[in-house]
Amino acid sequence: MASSSYSSTKALSLVFYITLFCFLSGSVSASRTSPSDVNSKVKLGLYYESLCPYSANFIINYLVKIFEDVDLLSIVDLHLSPWGNAKIRANNSTFDCQHGPSECLLNTVEACAIDSWPELNKHFPFIYCIESLVYEHKYSQWETCFDKLELDPKPIVDCYTSGYGTQLELKYAAETNSLVPPHQYVPWVVVDGQPLYEVCY
Repeated sequence: MASSSYSSTKALSLVFYITLFCFLSGSVSASRTSPSDVNSKVKLGLYYESLCPYSANFIINYLVKIFEDVDLLSIVDLHLSPWGNAKIRANNSTFDCQHGPSECLLNTVEACAIDSWPELNKHFPFIYCIESLVYEHKYSQWETCFDKLELDPKPIVDCYTSGYGTQLELKYAAETNSLVPPHQYVPWVVVDGQPLYEVCY
């Protein structure tokens, strides 16, 4: 009973962090079934697109807050999905992005980062760095994030120039398009399979 109560409290804390930092006035339209094991993690999914100002704002001003609470971070399984409102073309192998070709590039770069550096503590700082530049309207300088974080650019460059990044993006497209209920906007936040209908506008 105690472990279930602990996990329940942590899940509520996660929702609290997200809603508090987004200054929500409405109630959260999500519920969660408490895991029976203290080691169970709350699944937090963020469906976003790289050049969306709302997505960038959410990542750098709100999502980052969970990294400041070690206990909370320890029970969160954070999944980032950089696709958003992009659309697959009729040939099923290329796509158009809401904010143009630069967004397609950065979505792909961020997908490559997640694939190349699967550990959250490696790919999130890189994505955070890019989204900080987006927020400051300096996204064309995204490659400076390699130097800032002392990361080798080769795996990312190889990924997006080889076409593998496009395959990753098509995977994120399928994942985003299969959301139930479908996403209505970005950022779209899902906690344990349930969307939070109001986030950071």
